Amino acid sequence: MRWMRFTLPLLLLISPLAFGQKQYTQAACLLLQHQMAQFAHQPNSHNYQSAKRELDNHCQNPIPAPVKDLVLTNIPAKPVTVSSVKNTVTTQPANSAVAVKAAVPPPVKPTPAASPKPADVLSALFAPVLAFFGGILAMLLLFTAILVILALVLGRYGARIKGALGEWALHRVLVSELPASYQHYRNLVIPAEKGDFTEVDHLVLSPFGVFVIEVKNYRGWIFGAEKQPQWTVQRFRSKHQFMNPLHQNYKHTEAVKQLLGLTGKDSDTVHSIVAFSLRAEFKFPMPQNVMYIDLVGDYINRFTQPCFCDEQLRQFSARLNMAKAGKKVLRKLHKQQFDY
Repeated sequence: MRWMRFTLPLLLLISPLAFGQKQYTQAACLLLQHQMAQFAHQPNSHNYQSAKRELDNHCQNPIPAPVKDLVLTNIPAKPVTVSSVKNTVTTQPANSAVAVKAAVPPPVKPTPAASPKPADVLSALFAPVLAFFGGILAMLLLFTAILVILALVLGRYGARIKGALGEWALHRVLVSELPASYQHYRNLVIPAEKGDFTEVDHLVLSPFGVFVIEVKNYRGWIFGAEKQPQWTVQRFRSKHQFMNPLHQNYKHTEAVKQLLGLTGKDSDTVHSIVAFSLRAEFKFPMPQNVMYIDLVGDYINRFTQPCFCDEQLRQFSARLNMAKAGKKVLRKLHKQQFDY
């Protein structure tokens, strides 16, 4: 026990020095150990020696880090339920290799392409051709439908359309060739002698006479004479008879005389004109008052002898304007007389 006599005083001498050094926290000591491990390959370097010295002097009894309770402020507490706990629990498979193998889907083998059938090859080759002929067939059907509709319209309203075209052609001639002081009326419906109504295609009122014009828009050869009740129009082998336009217009002139109150010698101031289109060709000597549409203006301008005074012209104009104003009603009555 002799050695204890020297050891105990030595411990008493060293203990104040050991316990007198300031001790670092555990975290600081860990950092010093990390620095020593980082420079372990250079034990003579300043960094290693400094870290070792600090560790030896101040990490003999490191101070543990204080444990503080974690307090959450301004965060509402969320109750823990059994279902939420179950949802957060994850299980790892016992064998990770088996789990990875189960997660990877098996490779998909490519299916061999089916060989094209002969029918499919033929349909692919002839598809553009069929589409082309299908478009042509659709256009032909549409064109045929349009022709059928036009034929139906012309068959029902062809005569009216032809007559309207002829009257419009005469209207342009009269407007361009007659003086502006002449009064021109179209499609007047006026009462006739027997109580019925008649329609006048064109009427021109001038100081030199009243001109009642009947328009015929026929195409082909015209056969007839001044006193024949029926005339004939022929185009190729097709023939069609129509009423003598001179007789037809005679009724119109008589109705105009009655409307204007012209009797006796004054009745000679009403002139009858029959105008044909240029598509007609006369096969008989034409009377003086039967002519083509283009010559009507020149024919009227030949009359230069005044036969009406201004007062008579105003009276005639007033009566004709009254007939023009009631044209719609009178035309309806005119059509009704053909229905009975």
